[in-house]
Amino acid sequence: MKKACTLIFILTLLAGCELYKQDDYQEYYVVESYLIANDVLPELRLSTTAPVDAEYEFEENALSNASAEIRLLNADSSVAQVYPYEEQFPNGVYGPEVTIEVKSERLYQLHVVTADNDTITATTYVPGSFETVNELQDRYTYQSDEQVEVTTTPSSYISGRQTFYIFSVNAVDPDSANLTPFYRDLVVEQDNEISGYFINSSGIINEGNYERDQNGNITLTVPWLAVAFYETNDIVASAIDNNMYDFLRSQDVQTGGTNLSPGEIQNVRYNVNGGIGIFGSLAADTNRVYIERPQTQSP
Repeated sequence: MKKACTLIFILTLLAGCELYKQDDYQEYYVVESYLIANDVLPELRLSTTAPVDAEYEFEENALSNASAEIRLLNADSSVAQVYPYEEQFPNGVYGPEVTIEVKSERLYQLHVVTADNDTITATTYVPGSFETVNELQDRYTYQSDEQVEVTTTPSSYISGRQTFYIFSVNAVDPDSANLTPFYRDLVVEQDNEISGYFINSSGIINEGNYERDQNGNITLTVPWLAVAFYETNDIVASAIDNNMYDFLRSQDVQTGGTNLSPGEIQNVRYNVNGGIGIFGSLAADTNRVYIERPQTQSP
């Protein structure tokens, strides 16, 4: 069993995806950074949006020469510690000047001042850490009766808000020769891009969807349909903060996950002051397993 924090979310802001209703194009600052409980401070990516008729490329839209820092806040929102960031390579990518571990169940604030003296801020509360308490097998046979089950201690969040999870199966060494039958058909027969199946995620899951044992633990049974590749896979459970929850939920609505008419669909929720994007956090737990082919199936 391997336990580690794995980053599973990537914010992609394409020029063709106009997430604000505008008569005329307005440029916005874009931020992207994810704090992971018990991991070191993450990098920060700063850029600007592109017009809807232009292709968005981070390198072309990178925001340079900004002053950036992440602040650890006290419960009353006063500043406990300040961690300065410096621009690295490529332009627009900023890294912390010190190596500091992110604390769970604490408030953090992003504070950026651009070269034009504009200010961008955002705040996140890091979910409580959790861990796997059952022993997983090293190997499982694909589509056998014995499925991968992960039992974890509960995470926690501020103000008694229930915990929201995302579960994913991440292929460690994805190769087309190791595609499971359903995904082989999607890639080989239907000519879909294989990279789209390196990570299969569940979407947002309410902790209320799971029964708890006498210790408050919850158990996830991984469906075989979530496994795109044979051999080594990471089973990742992540508890997400309000910022990631709001972004992912509202993004799903924008991309068709609703029966609302276009005039009723709200903008994506960013929770960023002075810009768009996401400054979010999560707690994560990872288990590594090996998925074997059924004996009757050849490679």
